[in-house]
Amino acid sequence: MDLHTILYSPNAANIQVVINAEELRKCFEKFTDWGMKRIKERDEPTYYSREELLQLLHCSDPTLLRYRRKGIIPEPVTIEGRVLYDKAKVREAMLSGNIRLKRRYNHKTGDIE
Repeated sequence: MDLHTILYSPNAANIQVVINAEELRKCFEKFTDWGMKRIKERDEPTYYSREELLQLLHCSDPTLLRYRRKGIIPEPVTIEGRVLYDKAKVREAMLSGNIRLKRRYNHKTGDIE
């Protein structure tokens, strides 16, 4: 059983974990790598182009426009003449359940599979 499964099990409050030094080091390395990745993502906003968002949502231009008008997805920003959608805000909209995806959203990594 891995540490993630243990920590997020329904009985997590009643579990004691014995872990050797090597496993603990690997755990901290993974956590540090994950934390650095999240900091980098926060510091450097990334965007979807309109075409990428259409492909991600499997929808047409009129549907995307309707989503925008209803406030289901965030308004885009214009950078150097390009219309872009903030990935973090789009992910937030997906997590809120406002957008029904045909692809699976991985909550652990924040990626679309």
